[in-house]
Amino acid sequence: MTTITLDGWPSLADPAPHDLALPAQRIRSNVPDAQRPRFRDLVWRLSFMIHKETVKPQIVNWARCPEQLRASLMRVGWAILNIPTPAILLRETASRAVMSPRALRLTFGFWIDFARWLVKRGITELAAVTAEDLGEYAEHIRTYGRSWDHDQRALKALTRIWGYAPFLLAQDRLVMPPWEDPAAAMSDFLGTKDTPADGENNIPIVHPAVMSPLLVWALRMVLELGPDILAAWQERRRLLDRSRGASPRGDSHMVVDYLKGLIAEGKPLPGFSGFQGDAIAASIRSRGGEGTLPSLNRQYIAGTLGVDPDQVTVAQKRIRHELEPRHFGTDAPLDVPIAGRIADRPWTDSLDFDEITFLVLHLSTAALITTAYLSGMRPEEVLHLTRGCCTRVEREDGTIRYKVTGRHFKGVTDDEGNAIPEGEIRPDPWVVLEFVARAIAVVEELESGHLLFSRSFSRAYRRSLEIGDAVPSDMATKRIAGFIVWANEQAIRHDRPHELIPEDPEGPVALRRFRRTIAWFIHRQPGGRIALAVQFGHAATLMGESYAARSKADMLELLDFEKGLALADALSEARERIASGEGISGPAAGRYIAAATEFENRYAGTYLGKRELRALVKNPKLQVYEDPKTFLTCNFDAFKALCDPELSMSGTTGQKTPDRSRCNPACANISRTDSQIAGIQAEIDTIDSAAEAGLDPYPIARREQQRRAVFVQIIERHQASAIPNSQTREKNR
Repeated sequence: MTTITLDGWPSLADPAPHDLALPAQRIRSNVPDAQRPRFRDLVWRLSFMIHKETVKPQIVNWARCPEQLRASLMRVGWAILNIPTPAILLRETASRAVMSPRALRLTFGFWIDFARWLVKRGITELAAVTAEDLGEYAEHIRTYGRSWDHDQRALKALTRIWGYAPFLLAQDRLVMPPWEDPAAAMSDFLGTKDTPADGENNIPIVHPAVMSPLLVWALRMVLELGPDILAAWQERRRLLDRSRGASPRGDSHMVVDYLKGLIAEGKPLPGFSGFQGDAIAASIRSRGGEGTLPSLNRQYIAGTLGVDPDQVTVAQKRIRHELEPRHFGTDAPLDVPIAGRIADRPWTDSLDFDEITFLVLHLSTAALITTAYLSGMRPEEVLHLTRGCCTRVEREDGTIRYKVTGRHFKGVTDDEGNAIPEGEIRPDPWVVLEFVARAIAVVEELESGHLLFSRSFSRAYRRSLEIGDAVPSDMATKRIAGFIVWANEQAIRHDRPHELIPEDPEGPVALRRFRRTIAWFIHRQPGGRIALAVQFGHAATLMGESYAARSKADMLELLDFEKGLALADALSEARERIASGEGISGPAAGRYIAAATEFENRYAGTYLGKRELRALVKNPKLQVYEDPKTFLTCNFDAFKALCDPELSMSGTTGQKTPDRSRCNPACANISRTDSQIAGIQAEIDTIDSAAEAGLDPYPIARREQQRRAVFVQIIERHQASAIPNSQTREKNR
């Protein structure tokens, strides 16, 4: 029996067989008492403690543990679940007082592997394990060739048993592991870690060549094809409702008349399309070959006539001798008009009764892609959106904003620093584009429940206490893959090869990559750093760091990968301009040419992976930033940058990139090319046209003439000082 102290916590973990295995306060309220695992049960369903709608089964099966050590480890597992974490364990980096169900499952799994190793060595009691045994076990797990982090977690799982020793029976206690000795380090047992963690966000972006057509098809599906699919979906549900309410008897004559009428008119009998039609045809061939008739689409016919599906079967038998394979069609078209178009023609001839179930799945997926990508939400935040989350706000000045209110989970903790499993409503709603609002409106028409992105369109879905109603991230990845296949089929069918979605070099397109990708696109634009701070809730701007002091991480450090890609693009363009013979002017013209030359010699024509891009970012000679709005290139040198307000204070600078909002035309980092000068000339022509029309008010016209005078001086200096084409080619050899 469990012994209780005055503080309310057990002095020693020795639960009775009928005691709850999981703490009652952590179990979801919808789990019946009869299904809550008891200590005696060999299967503990840890997913009962997950409060997210995306919950998936998390189970520990103690039957996998050797019988000699099973009771001990079950008692230790009960202690971890029901007794507060000892202070000695809370000193560990990133250790929390309350372990998540997933962390518990992994920990218990490590214990079971350890128990198997002990039994093979003839050790059948935890108290009999020595420090030398633990050291040998550390050497043993290295032989599997798994990652350093995995092996460290396996050893730390054993540390947790030792940490709970004061609350365990004598036979359940474990000696202090040798890696916990203050004079020791984990590297003494596992070797040196090859790739130390540096805090970098290593989630790969979706390649732009993949993301662009993917977004095109997602928006097309939501905005242009969605109304047709929604209308067909409503019609299908209407037909199903009609057939469900019909009498199961006496209406076969109506079906006979219907079928004979179609044959007389030369119209095909409703059948099956897509994979169902192929499967039925294959079944027919396997059963008897040519003499077997295809199948009628019973549900479609029953809904059309308002009869029971069984009456369709009866009617088919009555006129079987009159039917021939040529009478049967390959689809069951719904009576809905096709309004959506791709290019200059309808996107489909008709919508099929059965195919529409796949199209609504693709429509939901397209809405998910649109919402996740264009909002910048994290996967769990998107997947927990509910009906009515999006509101349209019209301001007094006439501008319209769309706001999305939902739950967020990252960083949501209680007073003791433990994660709140159900998250909380985000205090500041996401401000989104109208495209996102329209995508959410489409899904609200599709879904009948409160969740926007549910499992309801999955054919194998069955409600369970261990499975949430929301689409989990891995299922979303599969749905996106299916949508890509469908979109590519449409691109081929409509002869639009430029809209084919290629395979992403980094693997499957997952939800977590969207937030990273939109950050990459935003960051590459002028003012992108501030836009990221606003939309993503980061404060990695100079003002945020010095004034609000809310910065958790410098956005530029988190986006080194994207910055490397942007630099590669800028340097590739510089190389092409120089190769075409453009002149270069400005105080940094030589550095511009040198950077393009070094990039060509070291990187051109090679694969730029993470390591190469990281080296590119760190190379001070290759910091080339295009600014199309000011018609110049910044060849950034922090010690010459006049946009750095701290440059004159101490002779040092912490700025790593140019501040476009503080660009100074006298800066020594500026260079200009013939292409940029052509842009300036076009701007002068625009100013001249406006002046000739005489429509601008005097203050604006005067300011435009001042801009024109500056532009003229820039052009004159460029023409006078630009490195000639021949000299440019010579420097680039």
